[in-house]
Amino acid sequence: MRKLILILLFIPLNTIGQDLPDLTSEESFRDYFDKNGTELIEGIWEYSGNTSYRLAIIKKGYKFNAYVLERSGRFRPGNLKATFETAATDEVVSINWLMGDKSKKKSVGRVKNNAIIEFSLPQEVMLYRIYPKLQKTSKTKKVKTGEWAGNGSGIIISKSGYIVTNHHVIEDADDIEVEFILNDQVQKFNAEIVQVDKVNDLAIIKIFDMNFDGLDDLPYNFKSRSSDVGTKVYAYGYPMALSLMGKEIKITDGIISSKTGFDGNVTTYQITAPIQGGNSGGPLFDDKGNFLGINSSGLRKDVADNVGYTIKSSYVMNLLDVLPKTIDLPSDTKLQSISLTEQIKEISKFVVLVKVK
Repeated sequence: MRKLILILLFIPLNTIGQDLPDLTSEESFRDYFDKNGTELIEGIWEYSGNTSYRLAIIKKGYKFNAYVLERSGRFRPGNLKATFETAATDEVVSINWLMGDKSKKKSVGRVKNNAIIEFSLPQEVMLYRIYPKLQKTSKTKKVKTGEWAGNGSGIIISKSGYIVTNHHVIEDADDIEVEFILNDQVQKFNAEIVQVDKVNDLAIIKIFDMNFDGLDDLPYNFKSRSSDVGTKVYAYGYPMALSLMGKEIKITDGIISSKTGFDGNVTTYQITAPIQGGNSGGPLFDDKGNFLGINSSGLRKDVADNVGYTIKSSYVMNLLDVLPKTIDLPSDTKLQSISLTEQIKEISKFVVLVKVK
Protein backbone atom coordinates (compact mmCIF):
# COMPACT_ATOMS: atom_id res chain seq x y z
CA MET A 1 0.00 0.00 0.00
CA ARG A 2 1.29 3.39 -0.95
CA LYS A 3 1.90 5.73 1.98
CA LEU A 4 0.70 9.29 1.81
CA ILE A 5 2.89 11.90 3.43
CA LEU A 6 0.92 14.95 4.54
CA ILE A 7 2.63 18.25 5.17
CA LEU A 8 0.52 20.37 7.49
CA LEU A 9 0.94 24.11 7.10
CA PHE A 10 0.19 25.89 10.40
CA ILE A 11 -1.76 29.17 10.09
CA PRO A 12 -2.42 31.06 13.35
CA LEU A 13 -6.18 31.23 14.00
CA ASN A 14 -6.08 34.98 14.56
CA THR A 15 -5.01 35.51 10.92
CA ILE A 16 -7.53 33.24 9.18
CA GLY A 17 -10.05 35.17 7.13
CA GLN A 18 -9.00 38.52 8.58
CA ASP A 19 -7.77 41.55 6.70
CA LEU A 20 -4.73 42.99 8.41
CA PRO A 21 -4.96 46.71 9.24
CA ASP A 22 -3.16 49.53 7.54
CA LEU A 23 0.05 49.65 9.59
CA THR A 24 0.24 53.44 9.34
CA SER A 25 -3.29 54.16 10.60
CA GLU A 26 -4.42 54.11 14.22
CA GLU A 27 -8.04 54.21 13.06
CA SER A 28 -7.45 51.10 10.97
CA PHE A 29 -5.99 49.27 13.98
CA ARG A 30 -8.93 50.33 16.16
CA ASP A 31 -11.40 49.00 13.58
CA TYR A 32 -9.43 45.76 13.34
CA PHE A 33 -9.46 45.23 17.11
CA ASP A 34 -13.17 46.13 17.30
CA LYS A 35 -14.01 43.47 14.70
CA ASN A 36 -11.60 40.73 15.76
CA GLY A 37 -10.98 41.32 19.44
CA THR A 38 -7.54 41.26 21.06
CA GLU A 39 -5.31 38.58 22.51
CA LEU A 40 -3.08 39.35 25.51
CA ILE A 41 -1.07 42.52 24.77
CA GLU A 42 -2.67 43.35 21.40
CA GLY A 43 -3.92 46.93 21.22
CA ILE A 44 -2.87 50.59 21.03
CA TRP A 45 -0.15 51.55 23.52
CA GLU A 46 1.50 54.80 24.55
CA TYR A 47 5.27 54.82 25.02
CA SER A 48 6.40 56.85 28.03
CA GLY A 49 10.13 57.55 28.26
CA ASN A 50 12.34 60.43 27.12
CA THR A 51 9.75 60.98 24.38
CA SER A 52 6.13 59.97 24.04
CA TYR A 53 4.45 58.31 21.05
CA ARG A 54 1.99 55.57 20.19
CA LEU A 55 2.48 51.97 19.09
CA ALA A 56 0.10 49.33 17.78
CA ILE A 57 0.83 45.79 18.98
CA ILE A 58 -0.60 42.92 16.95
CA LYS A 59 0.03 39.17 17.08
CA LYS A 60 1.95 37.52 14.28
CA GLY A 61 2.47 33.80 14.72
CA TYR A 62 3.54 33.26 18.34
CA LYS A 63 5.07 36.73 18.68
CA PHE A 64 3.65 40.23 18.93
CA ASN A 65 4.86 43.00 16.63
CA ALA A 66 4.80 46.66 17.68
CA TYR A 67 4.39 49.20 14.87
CA VAL A 68 4.95 52.96 15.17
CA LEU A 69 1.78 55.04 14.75
CA GLU A 70 3.34 58.47 15.25
CA ARG A 71 6.62 59.61 13.78
CA SER A 72 9.44 59.61 16.33
CA GLY A 73 13.08 60.29 15.40
CA ARG A 74 14.08 58.00 12.54
CA PHE A 75 10.89 55.96 12.83
CA ARG A 76 7.92 56.67 10.61
CA PRO A 77 4.32 55.42 10.91
CA GLY A 78 4.19 51.74 9.96
CA ASN A 79 7.82 50.99 10.93
CA LEU A 80 8.41 47.96 13.12
CA LYS A 81 9.64 49.15 16.54
CA ALA A 82 9.74 45.98 18.63
CA THR A 83 8.74 42.34 18.96
CA PHE A 84 7.38 40.77 22.13
CA GLU A 85 7.21 37.11 23.11
CA THR A 86 5.41 35.82 26.17
CA ALA A 87 7.30 33.66 28.65
CA ALA A 88 5.94 30.79 30.76
CA THR A 89 3.57 33.33 32.31
CA ASP A 90 1.73 36.04 30.41
CA GLU A 91 2.94 38.58 32.98
CA VAL A 92 6.51 38.39 31.62
CA VAL A 93 7.56 39.18 28.05
CA SER A 94 10.91 39.09 26.27
CA ILE A 95 11.45 42.19 24.14
CA ASN A 96 13.56 42.94 21.07
CA TRP A 97 13.54 46.73 20.83
CA LEU A 98 14.91 48.89 18.02
CA MET A 99 16.69 51.93 19.44
CA GLY A 100 16.77 55.39 17.84
CA ASP A 101 19.89 54.46 15.84
CA LYS A 102 18.17 51.21 14.68
CA SER A 103 20.42 49.07 16.89
CA LYS A 104 18.71 46.19 18.72
CA LYS A 105 18.29 46.06 22.50
CA LYS A 106 17.01 42.98 24.30
CA SER A 107 15.07 43.36 27.51
CA VAL A 108 12.58 41.61 29.75
CA GLY A 109 9.32 43.38 30.58
CA ARG A 110 6.73 42.98 33.28
CA VAL A 111 3.07 43.14 32.25
CA LYS A 112 0.76 44.58 34.93
CA ASN A 113 -2.98 43.95 34.63
CA ASN A 114 -2.44 43.75 30.86
CA ALA A 115 -2.48 47.55 30.95
CA ILE A 116 1.15 48.48 31.70
CA ILE A 117 4.45 47.04 30.42
CA GLU A 118 7.60 48.14 32.28
CA PHE A 119 11.16 47.43 31.09
CA SER A 120 14.67 48.93 30.85
CA LEU A 121 16.57 50.24 27.81
CA PRO A 122 18.64 50.62 30.13
CA GLN A 123 16.64 53.59 31.45
CA GLU A 124 13.28 52.64 32.92
CA VAL A 125 10.45 53.07 30.42
CA MET A 126 6.78 52.18 30.34
CA LEU A 127 4.07 51.33 27.85
CA TYR A 128 0.47 51.82 28.90
CA ARG A 129 -2.59 50.61 27.04
CA ILE A 130 -4.75 53.21 25.32
CA TYR A 131 -7.19 50.97 23.42
CA PRO A 132 -9.26 48.88 23.75
CA LYS A 133 -10.46 49.20 27.35
CA LEU A 134 -10.03 45.97 29.25
CA GLN A 135 -13.16 44.11 30.24
CA LYS A 136 -12.26 42.38 33.47
CA THR A 137 -14.24 40.13 35.77
CA SER A 138 -13.47 39.49 39.41
CA LYS A 139 -12.45 35.96 40.28
CA THR A 140 -12.54 36.34 44.04
CA LYS A 141 -15.20 38.89 44.95
CA LYS A 142 -18.90 38.18 44.65
CA VAL A 143 -20.20 41.55 43.53
CA LYS A 144 -23.34 42.16 41.51
CA THR A 145 -22.81 43.52 38.01
CA GLY A 146 -22.37 47.27 38.09
CA GLU A 147 -21.84 47.43 41.85
CA TRP A 148 -18.64 48.63 43.45
CA ALA A 149 -17.12 46.55 46.23
CA GLY A 150 -15.80 49.49 48.22
CA ASN A 151 -14.34 52.96 48.18
CA GLY A 152 -11.44 55.02 49.45
CA SER A 153 -10.01 58.43 48.68
CA GLY A 154 -6.98 59.85 46.89
CA ILE A 155 -5.21 63.06 45.91
CA ILE A 156 -4.19 64.09 42.39
CA ILE A 157 -0.50 65.03 42.33
CA SER A 158 0.13 65.78 38.65
CA LYS A 159 -1.60 67.40 35.68
CA SER A 160 -1.27 64.11 33.79
CA GLY A 161 -3.49 62.26 36.27
CA TYR A 162 -1.21 60.52 38.79
CA ILE A 163 -3.02 59.91 42.09
CA VAL A 164 -1.75 58.85 45.52
CA THR A 165 -3.87 56.58 47.73
CA ASN A 166 -3.40 53.71 50.18
CA HIS A 167 -2.29 50.29 49.02
CA HIS A 168 -5.08 48.64 50.99
CA VAL A 169 -7.64 50.68 49.04
CA ILE A 170 -6.70 49.20 45.66
CA GLU A 171 -5.27 45.83 46.77
CA ASP A 172 -6.71 42.97 44.66
CA ALA A 173 -8.85 45.41 42.66
CA ASP A 174 -9.84 44.34 39.15
CA ASP A 175 -11.44 47.66 38.24
CA ILE A 176 -10.74 51.15 39.56
CA GLU A 177 -12.78 54.26 38.85
CA VAL A 178 -12.14 57.74 40.22
CA GLU A 179 -14.59 60.61 40.59
CA PHE A 180 -13.72 64.25 41.11
CA ILE A 181 -14.82 67.74 40.17
CA LEU A 182 -13.58 68.86 36.75
CA ASN A 183 -14.91 71.88 34.87
CA ASP A 184 -17.46 72.39 37.67
CA GLN A 185 -18.91 68.92 37.16
CA VAL A 186 -18.37 65.55 38.85
CA GLN A 187 -16.66 63.36 36.28
CA LYS A 188 -15.66 59.69 36.30
CA PHE A 189 -12.53 58.12 34.79
CA ASN A 190 -10.91 54.70 34.67
CA ALA A 191 -7.61 54.30 36.50
CA GLU A 192 -4.88 51.67 36.75
CA ILE A 193 -2.28 50.78 39.35
CA VAL A 194 1.19 52.12 38.48
CA GLN A 195 3.32 51.51 41.59
CA VAL A 196 2.78 50.25 45.14
CA ASP A 197 4.59 50.33 48.48
CA LYS A 198 3.03 47.56 50.55
CA VAL A 199 5.28 48.18 53.56
CA ASN A 200 4.18 51.81 53.95
CA ASP A 201 0.64 51.17 52.63
CA LEU A 202 0.94 53.54 49.67
CA ALA A 203 -0.01 53.23 46.01
CA ILE A 204 0.22 55.34 42.87
CA ILE A 205 -2.61 54.99 40.38
CA LYS A 206 -3.04 56.89 37.11
CA ILE A 207 -6.01 57.89 35.03
CA PHE A 208 -5.99 55.87 31.79
CA ASP A 209 -9.09 57.06 29.99
CA MET A 210 -9.65 58.37 26.47
CA ASN A 211 -11.94 61.08 27.84
CA PHE A 212 -9.26 62.54 30.12
CA ASP A 213 -7.25 65.40 28.62
CA GLY A 214 -5.21 66.41 31.65
CA LEU A 215 -5.61 69.13 34.26
CA ASP A 216 -4.64 72.72 34.87
CA ASP A 217 -1.88 73.58 37.32
CA LEU A 218 -2.44 72.17 40.80
CA PRO A 219 -2.95 75.02 43.30
CA TYR A 220 -1.39 73.51 46.43
CA ASN A 221 2.13 72.87 47.72
CA PHE A 222 3.66 69.41 48.29
CA LYS A 223 5.54 69.80 51.57
CA SER A 224 8.24 67.15 51.94
CA ARG A 225 9.67 68.32 55.27
CA SER A 226 8.18 67.19 58.56
CA SER A 227 5.56 69.34 60.29
CA ASP A 228 5.51 70.17 63.99
CA VAL A 229 3.25 68.94 66.77
CA GLY A 230 0.36 71.37 67.17
CA THR A 231 0.07 72.14 63.44
CA LYS A 232 -3.56 72.74 62.51
CA VAL A 233 -4.60 70.11 59.96
CA TYR A 234 -7.54 69.17 57.76
CA ALA A 235 -8.37 65.64 56.58
CA TYR A 236 -10.12 65.40 53.18
CA GLY A 237 -11.92 62.34 51.92
CA TYR A 238 -15.03 60.37 51.09
CA PRO A 239 -15.90 58.32 54.19
CA MET A 240 -18.61 55.69 53.59
CA ALA A 241 -19.43 57.43 50.31
CA LEU A 242 -21.17 54.41 48.79
CA SER A 243 -23.26 53.59 51.84
CA LEU A 244 -24.20 56.01 54.63
CA MET A 245 -22.56 59.39 54.14
CA GLY A 246 -23.01 60.18 50.44
CA LYS A 247 -20.57 61.31 47.77
CA GLU A 248 -20.06 64.89 48.89
CA ILE A 249 -16.49 65.40 50.07
CA LYS A 250 -16.01 65.58 53.85
CA ILE A 251 -13.41 67.69 55.70
CA THR A 252 -12.55 67.25 59.37
CA ASP A 253 -10.09 69.30 61.39
CA GLY A 254 -7.65 68.71 64.23
CA ILE A 255 -3.97 69.00 65.02
CA ILE A 256 -0.84 66.88 64.70
CA SER A 257 -0.68 65.39 68.19
CA SER A 258 2.52 63.38 67.67
CA LYS A 259 5.26 63.06 65.06
CA THR A 260 5.16 59.29 65.47
CA GLY A 261 2.27 56.91 64.98
CA PHE A 262 1.12 53.60 66.40
CA ASP A 263 3.76 51.97 68.58
CA GLY A 264 6.23 54.76 67.77
CA ASN A 265 6.03 54.35 63.98
CA VAL A 266 8.19 57.16 62.51
CA THR A 267 6.55 56.98 59.07
CA THR A 268 3.29 58.44 60.34
CA TYR A 269 1.82 61.38 62.23
CA GLN A 270 -0.80 60.91 64.92
CA ILE A 271 -3.66 63.35 64.32
CA THR A 272 -6.85 64.34 66.12
CA ALA A 273 -8.90 65.01 62.96
CA PRO A 274 -11.66 62.34 62.91
CA ILE A 275 -11.43 59.83 60.04
CA GLN A 276 -13.70 56.93 59.14
CA GLY A 277 -13.80 54.08 56.68
CA GLY A 278 -13.45 55.56 53.18
CA ASN A 279 -11.08 58.30 54.35
CA SER A 280 -8.21 55.93 53.59
CA GLY A 281 -5.97 57.41 50.91
CA GLY A 282 -7.27 60.93 51.35
CA PRO A 283 -4.85 63.82 51.91
CA LEU A 284 -3.95 65.79 55.03
CA PHE A 285 -3.39 69.53 54.55
CA ASP A 286 -2.38 72.30 56.93
CA ASP A 287 -4.07 75.70 57.10
CA LYS A 288 -1.65 77.16 54.53
CA GLY A 289 -2.57 74.74 51.75
CA ASN A 290 0.45 72.46 52.19
CA PHE A 291 0.02 68.75 51.52
CA LEU A 292 1.38 66.85 54.56
CA GLY A 293 0.55 63.20 53.92
CA ILE A 294 -1.97 60.41 53.27
CA ASN A 295 -4.54 59.42 55.91
CA SER A 296 -4.44 55.68 56.42
CA SER A 297 -5.94 54.38 59.66
CA GLY A 298 -7.22 55.10 63.15
CA LEU A 299 -7.93 53.51 66.50
CA ARG A 300 -11.40 52.27 67.39
CA LYS A 301 -13.37 54.72 69.49
CA ASP A 302 -13.75 52.15 72.27
CA VAL A 303 -9.93 52.19 72.55
CA ALA A 304 -9.25 55.93 72.15
CA ASP A 305 -11.13 58.95 70.80
CA ASN A 306 -9.92 60.96 67.80
CA VAL A 307 -6.72 59.05 67.11
CA GLY A 308 -5.84 58.79 63.44
CA TYR A 309 -2.64 58.13 61.52
CA THR A 310 -1.27 59.86 58.43
CA ILE A 311 1.63 58.59 56.31
CA LYS A 312 4.13 61.43 55.97
CA SER A 313 4.62 63.10 52.61
CA SER A 314 8.34 62.24 52.59
CA TYR A 315 7.42 58.55 52.22
CA VAL A 316 5.06 59.42 49.39
CA MET A 317 8.01 61.15 47.71
CA ASN A 318 10.15 58.02 48.13
CA LEU A 319 7.54 56.04 46.19
CA LEU A 320 7.31 58.70 43.47
CA ASP A 321 11.09 58.57 43.05
CA VAL A 322 10.92 54.98 41.73
CA LEU A 323 8.37 55.75 39.02
CA PRO A 324 9.71 55.35 35.44
CA LYS A 325 8.67 58.90 34.63
CA THR A 326 9.57 61.96 36.70
CA ILE A 327 6.61 63.91 38.09
CA ASP A 328 6.74 67.64 38.72
CA LEU A 329 5.21 67.90 42.18
CA PRO A 330 2.82 70.76 43.03
CA SER A 331 4.65 73.76 44.50
CA ASP A 332 2.10 76.57 44.38
CA THR A 333 1.82 78.69 47.55
CA LYS A 334 -1.09 80.91 46.49
CA LEU A 335 -3.51 79.20 48.91
CA GLN A 336 -1.68 80.84 51.83
CA SER A 337 -3.21 84.21 50.96
CA ILE A 338 -6.88 83.17 50.72
CA SER A 339 -9.49 82.26 53.33
CA LEU A 340 -9.86 78.74 54.69
CA THR A 341 -13.22 78.24 52.96
CA GLU A 342 -11.69 79.21 49.61
CA GLN A 343 -8.70 76.93 50.28
CA ILE A 344 -11.06 74.03 50.87
CA LYS A 345 -12.95 74.73 47.64
CA GLU A 346 -9.72 74.71 45.62
CA ILE A 347 -8.17 71.64 47.26
CA SER A 348 -11.41 69.65 47.05
CA LYS A 349 -11.23 69.74 43.24
CA PHE A 350 -8.16 67.47 43.40
CA VAL A 351 -9.37 65.02 46.04
CA VAL A 352 -10.83 61.95 44.35
CA LEU A 353 -13.33 59.28 45.29
CA VAL A 354 -11.68 55.94 44.50
CA LYS A 355 -14.10 53.09 43.75
CA VAL A 356 -12.95 49.48 43.37
CA LYS A 357 -14.29 46.05 42.52
